[in-house]
Amino acid sequence: MAVLSVRQGDITTYDGDAIVNAANNHLQLGAGVAGAIRRSGGPSIQAECDRHGPIKVGEAAITGAGNLRVRWIIHAAAMGDEPVSERSIRLSTVASLKLAADTGIKRIALPVLGSGVGGFDFKQAAQIMRDAIRESPHAASLEEVVFFGFSFEDAVELEQALLV
Repeated sequence: MAVLSVRQGDITTYDGDAIVNAANNHLQLGAGVAGAIRRSGGPSIQAECDRHGPIKVGEAAITGAGNLRVRWIIHAAAMGDEPVSERSIRLSTVASLKLAADTGIKRIALPVLGSGVGGFDFKQAAQIMRDAIRESPHAASLEEVVFFGFSFEDAVELEQALLV
């Protein structure tokens, strides 16, 4: 299994194979991480999302990455028609890992799902994701899993939550 690590900054600058988007189940790139992806990646990502969505809360979809450095974006729907929950965070994390494994992705970056626009507790969401990754058989195919905290404080909190 891949080593979990933490970086501070904008997830759209990651230069691995894929990033995960903290998506709604309608796959509309609005605010937060999704908005940053829309702004940096260009309109082709939303066009692909429109062809895939809507999906169910707890599922994930994969698209190209437009103008981003990565090749793929995995849209993890932890919210939308249902509010963010422990269940939706866990299911969408596992669905993202399965898509990554099925696509041959080796290096992936994730935000903390549901903790921004969704309003779920940041540290608790990170721990749910950490446990889902550790328990998933799909994580075995990954070489690098990077959690991004946008602010310095988020990155510090991520290190405390994930690297235990």
